Amino acid sequence: MARALVEVTLAGAGEKIALALRSGETAELVIVNKDPQHVMCEVAVNHLSGVLSSLIAVELGDERLYLGKSSKAGESISAEIEPGGTRILRVRFIAPPNRSDYVQLGLEVRLHLSITTTTKEKASQGAQAAPKLLPTLVHEKT
Repeated sequence: MARALVEVTLAGAGEKIALALRSGETAELVIVNKDPQHVMCEVAVNHLSGVLSSLIAVELGDERLYLGKSSKAGESISAEIEPGGTRILRVRFIAPPNRSDYVQLGLEVRLHLSITTTTKEKASQGAQAAPKLLPTLVHEKT
């Protein structure tokens, strides 16, 4: 039976969440914006291995990323989250019957102030600072 081990790293908190999936299973993580401003949530692929004939679908709000054997690290999706709002990160594993793929996927979730907020702050401060990562809060909904 095909299996996938998905490790989700929360960049701002340094926390890791491991999700074990079999073919046809979906795991959900609710990402919460505790900041008083709009934030951008970015989910990036850190590593992917073991994909032969299976497929992993990563969804964040309305954005989707399909990962297969030709996918590489660095691919990402993003969505804006309003203050106090949430976005659901879904990871679905699909493999043909009678396959024994063992997929390992590393995802990194990064929250930072949205571009419009960052631009306003830079204009008021006159600085060119890199976006600051914010702590990521999630609730697991497997």
